[in-house]
Amino acid sequence: MIREVMKICGLDCDEICAALADIADKGVDFTVEERCLDAKVIMTSELDRKSFDAVKSLAYNIFSEQVYSAEDRELHELAAQLLALNGKMLAVAESLTGGEICSRLTSVPGISANFYEGVVCYNRGAKMNRLRVPKALLGAYGAVSRETAYAMVNGLVVPPVNIGLATTGLAGPQGDEGKPVGLVYIGVGAGDFITVFEKHLTGDRNRIRQSAANLALFYLVRYLRGDILQL
Repeated sequence: MIREVMKICGLDCDEICAALADIADKGVDFTVEERCLDAKVIMTSELDRKSFDAVKSLAYNIFSEQVYSAEDRELHELAAQLLALNGKMLAVAESLTGGEICSRLTSVPGISANFYEGVVCYNRGAKMNRLRVPKALLGAYGAVSRETAYAMVNGLVVPPVNIGLATTGLAGPQGDEGKPVGLVYIGVGAGDFITVFEKHLTGDRNRIRQSAANLALFYLVRYLRGDILQL
């Protein structure tokens, strides 16, 4: 019996199962364990190694942009390891995630060597005063916007920090500024190389917040691996 794991982020259980449907009859059983868009796909089979690897390759091709590990690793642990390997100093600004990302990162022993600070900037005043997000920008685009997420990251990156990660969004139960519940922006990077991702998440308030935290750590991992343009 062969048993291997594939960790992916960004899809829910139904989306993963639907994507695997075309290869479900090739001799490999897929079991999906998903929580707030962070999923473990367990692959088991009685096939020989060569045949199993061929099917596994198909699965990896299906989820090429979502795969982050071939081991049963947690996103925050992988992010911490990559920060150390890349010699980066991280700062995090959280709005809707309310400190969830920082809580996970600081559970990793030794993270202080690569994690400078975490800031919960929950209202506009905090975004302006702590991160120097311009009042005019907030007035023009709103606190939940691509532009604000970009400015939040930019406000974090002051030496010795050389990579910033920021979240802003609407977790519900009601929308705001004419924007829907589940709209989330996640920014990562530094200087001229800041990327902002727009996501439309579903579920209750807690699921949206947890999903946003998972996605933020996932994008941080991708950035540190060079999958997202960086310095």
